[in-house]
Amino acid sequence: MNHARSGSRYMHYLPSVFQQVVEGGDDPLISRYLRIFEKILSGIDDGEIEGKKGILETLDIISDIFHPGFSFLFGATEDTFLSPLSSDEKSTFSKYFRHDVAADEFMDEFLRWMAGWTALVLKEDWELETKREVIARILPIYRMRGTKTGLEEYLKIYVGKRVAIVDEVDPFQIGITSHVGKNSRIGGFPPYFFIVNVDVTYLFDWDRVPGGDSDVLINCLRDDYGVCWADGADIHKSEDGKTIRIEGYESSAGIVLDDSKKRAVLTIDGTAHELDVKWHSGKLTVHSIKEIRVSDIRSWKDKKRAIEEIIDSEKPVHTDYWLKMTQPLMTVGVNSNVGENTLL
Repeated sequence: MNHARSGSRYMHYLPSVFQQVVEGGDDPLISRYLRIFEKILSGIDDGEIEGKKGILETLDIISDIFHPGFSFLFGATEDTFLSPLSSDEKSTFSKYFRHDVAADEFMDEFLRWMAGWTALVLKEDWELETKREVIARILPIYRMRGTKTGLEEYLKIYVGKRVAIVDEVDPFQIGITSHVGKNSRIGGFPPYFFIVNVDVTYLFDWDRVPGGDSDVLINCLRDDYGVCWADGADIHKSEDGKTIRIEGYESSAGIVLDDSKKRAVLTIDGTAHELDVKWHSGKLTVHSIKEIRVSDIRSWKDKKRAIEEIIDSEKPVHTDYWLKMTQPLMTVGVNSNVGENTLL
């Protein structure tokens, strides 16, 4: 008897007495009845109910939502994190998930639900691609919750800049660790204390691109300079180590380091942006340069509050901390226009 024709494969799990062919050679009623459940649970490719997939079929591809390129929709050669869904692909997507809402709208709702399992709050202004990437990164970080490394990586997701946690604070020493407001505090530090350093101007480490800071550079280009094509771009450095090229499908950008290694110029589609270069702990780091506005200062204050909320929710309850944000200061003749880039 061929149950695949009109009956249910679930009949194989019933005693033989239920599998007897009825008069006329038709499948028994129980076989046709079980086919309803098989369609909903396991899925049957029969074109019924708009080709909707079964629950098990959907569960099999859930992980692909966080995999580059939706592997159940795109080929193995696709290397972008989230390719735009065409009309046909959105139709395929809707067979697995709810078909009463748009694919992007459903994905956004699903990702917010998934984020809640790791106590992650997604930013309202994040693109869908960013939300997928953040959740993909937060899942392994969640296993390190409550640790120094876990908190650092968690903060980097939100801040997108250099974050460093110092959990071993040296005692106050005249001439060594005696910079008021930087590494000293009257009365000393309480037990179980750590310092969170955040540099809002930091872009990337020159020697780690291409390499460990490639993703950091891509995020900076996308978030700070509006380079929407940066995701999936190829990054390579010249043989003399003074030029970094970022090659997209139809666009490109370049960063050229000057001979003094104190300045660099980022050129995007013919537009130049000056960058600052600093030596930090023996490493060459690149920082953004911009005319500071009140909106920037307010943005940093909002970011500081957000960082404090994250630390308060993620740190062990018995610990205390000091958040130190490194940002451009008011400089006479540079950043000193009252009402524009200074706040009294």
